[in-house]
Amino acid sequence: LLWAGTMQAQSPAPFSCLANDPELLAELHGNDPEELARIAQAEAELEAWTQQFAQQHTPGQRVTYVIPVVFHIIHDNGPENILDEQLYDAIRVLNEDFNKLNPDWPTVKPEFLDLVADVGIEFRLARKDPQGNCTNGITRTESVLTYQGNQQMKSLIQWPRSRYMNVWVAASANGAAGYTNYPSAFNNFPQGDGIVLLHNYTGSIGTSDNYRSRTLTHEVGHWLNLPHVWGNSNNPGLDSNCSTDDGVADTPNTVGWTSCALNGESCGSL
Repeated sequence: LLWAGTMQAQSPAPFSCLANDPELLAELHGNDPEELARIAQAEAELEAWTQQFAQQHTPGQRVTYVIPVVFHIIHDNGPENILDEQLYDAIRVLNEDFNKLNPDWPTVKPEFLDLVADVGIEFRLARKDPQGNCTNGITRTESVLTYQGNQQMKSLIQWPRSRYMNVWVAASANGAAGYTNYPSAFNNFPQGDGIVLLHNYTGSIGTSDNYRSRTLTHEVGHWLNLPHVWGNSNNPGLDSNCSTDDGVADTPNTVGWTSCALNGESCGSL
């Protein structure tokens, strides 16, 4: 998730992320104190489980998890109705990013090379639909809600969250390049679980390009409970970001950067 800020400065269309966005979160919990408490409890339980998992597994032990993916193309017969090949390419990029298969990974700055990792997660297009029928992991739904990219659009079609990672591809992603939220936010709002993605930020071919192809990787990180490196804010550079953490030990608290400032200092640390 390190590239979130730099994409905003260079990409053809502004990149923005809506993880932990107050307005979207309000759709999930309505600012209800009891629901907010349940979300906080779910976050704490997930963190405890994560710590326990880490203690029970030998460092370097290879454990591969396979996540079935379904792409829901919501379209109005426009360019957002992308070809299957663009979705196959999106899966390729996703697996390269999570499994240290990028051909250019050795060009990472030397200071960060020892942090490049094979996460051990494989993403595969679903081969069976919820009814057990054969599928290619792609659905297509014609609707003008493609221009909204909101929860109403997601409600058109969703496969069970316990068995699939749902990705809706549309003409709009509610004003962002893509968005999702952390698992705890969806505990009591399962119909919202999944990722919404602009068609021209999907894969590296077709309506997208190589530079925009990592948006899905970014959002999958959030879907798997990873905040931005500066915490839960969507705006790098804010002093208030010093009060939040990303839950990852190898990154100190930071305001967040929009450039690769190797000697940059914030929140009292490099």
